[in-house]
Amino acid sequence: MCPTGALTPPDLTWPRTLRATFSDPTVIHPAPGISGRGTEEIKSNDVTGRIRKGEAGLVVEMGRPGIGAYFRDIEKVAMALASLSPSFEAQNPVTQLMEDQETGKMKGEILDEKVLSAIIEMKIPLERIPEILQILEKVQKEIDRVISIGVSSRCLPDGAIAHLEWVRKAGFTLSPNGKTNLGLGRPLFRED
Repeated sequence: MCPTGALTPPDLTWPRTLRATFSDPTVIHPAPGISGRGTEEIKSNDVTGRIRKGEAGLVVEMGRPGIGAYFRDIEKVAMALASLSPSFEAQNPVTQLMEDQETGKMKGEILDEKVLSAIIEMKIPLERIPEILQILEKVQKEIDRVISIGVSSRCLPDGAIAHLEWVRKAGFTLSPNGKTNLGLGRPLFRED
């Protein structure tokens, strides 16, 4: 905030309010109740238990670095993904803007809104990773936006990465960096 009040954010009305909730890290997303891009994503799995054994969590981030994304393009990607029947994360703000999760169709009034970034979040069985990556490779050629893909899974008992072989089978190479939650915050979820 400007200490002299020279800069005052405008009052936004729906659907333009989406620009603040998806672009301003200080704004709280109404549905999940957190700030930032409005999702804790799959990196908090030791607490949420969203991703179970044999499953993969995927996030498709659109818009960064710095060019933003229109919901019209986000819808195109969501609809392509929906054709494979993933389980879209209910607490994700993009999922909550879908008119129909079975088709990935977004609410019509938001399609022309542009945001800094938005994340489509879903889970699928591990063996479906190649299909998802192939559909993303195809649809990214139909839009003029940056797409970043994150893949997550529970580590195997020996510490191996469960989704690695499926990403390789699809013909892709994982980036060597990533986020790992070490479970130091007293995990709330335990899978039998």
